Amino acid sequence: MDATVKRKLRSPKSARPPPSQSAEPAHESDGAHLELRIWLRLLSCATRIEKALNARLRKEFNTTLARFDLLAQLARKPEGATMSEVSDLLMVSNGAITALVQKLEADGLIHREVDSEDRRTFRLRLSQEGAKEFGRMARRHEEWVIALIGELSPVAQSDLLQHLTLLKRRLDKHA
Repeated sequence: MDATVKRKLRSPKSARPPPSQSAEPAHESDGAHLELRIWLRLLSCATRIEKALNARLRKEFNTTLARFDLLAQLARKPEGATMSEVSDLLMVSNGAITALVQKLEADGLIHREVDSEDRRTFRLRLSQEGAKEFGRMARRHEEWVIALIGELSPVAQSDLLQHLTLLKRRLDKHA
């Protein structure tokens, strides 16, 4: 090897540091607390997906993601669910559920029935119209989610699901 080539290999003026050496982060937080950056990225992605779905539900069905989610929970429970059960499933307060239930009931999509085991409690159920309307919404919702996430390659989707599943299992241990 001649001297010129050796000199270029030893001391490149504009070369990036090798992978084992890290350059100074562009921002103070770029290199530190990767866990916080992951958390913020998860929130950012979830928020963007929710906004897109909410906008599409509003435009196509004149409803909200919160109302869709309540209908989805009731669709999974043909025996119905109490207000407390629904609020637990949706991870919101009973107060937040009350307004949703009143609106969905007024629209004829759900109905309340007195619980046969506890006469002080109401069970919420989808009405026939509610089941039909939810079916239409659910098909479109699925199409939208596939379109949003489908932009990732199948390998990236599989890897993401695997990593998020692992994270969820570890978080469940802390719950």
